[in-house]
Amino acid sequence: MRIIFIHGFGESEAIFDKIAPHIAGEQIFLDVWELVGNIPRKDLNVLNFAESLVEKYAITQDDVIIGHSMGGWIAYHIKHFTGSSIVQIGSWTDTDRPYSPIKSGKVVYWLVRNGFLFNNAVKKYLIKTAYEGKPSRQLYEEIFDSMIHGNKENIINQLRLILTPVPEKITAKPDLRIHAKADLVVRVPREPFHEVPGDHFTLQTHPAMVYEPIVEFLKDLKRDWNSDKYEKF
Repeated sequence: MRIIFIHGFGESEAIFDKIAPHIAGEQIFLDVWELVGNIPRKDLNVLNFAESLVEKYAITQDDVIIGHSMGGWIAYHIKHFTGSSIVQIGSWTDTDRPYSPIKSGKVVYWLVRNGFLFNNAVKKYLIKTAYEGKPSRQLYEEIFDSMIHGNKENIINQLRLILTPVPEKITAKPDLRIHAKADLVVRVPREPFHEVPGDHFTLQTHPAMVYEPIVEFLKDLKRDWNSDKYEKF
């Protein structure tokens, strides 16, 4: 069983540094920055991106996908193709769950290209109004800096994974949802979820609270698989 980790928007695989060592199994970390590339991809959406990952990494139902934020959204669409078990951390399955004051993708992309969305003034405002004094402040600042200095077309390609509608209905369900009610990036799921303290970055600020339910889930999953194999034998 492979454990495939997918980070969120603007993040890196380092987002999983405090939980991955506690999760057994062969581990693969996907770099979304590298995978979406710096060339404009107007036809990109999360569904065709997920399908490309399934092909590139030969993902099957025997793999487990763990995604944070946008990574969980990608994992959700991977499950649509493969039936893989997925764990969503601070993520979503309903498109209205991410907080976004601007709904138009075209407007967002224009703002990014012209430097109006990710800049030091916006960063200071968001830290002052949302993250001042919080344990996740430094991490949020580092992620925001990566978007200020990152390739603009790459950032837009990542945003397409969040904002571009997909052409078919997804009926897959996450196997485990982990979410903090104080999350300032993604609204609380409508479906049942495992509640954790902290905010969007609980996997860094309260890692044990995140990896413990994942470890238990994987134990149950392995037990079910072994039982299945025994019954078939």
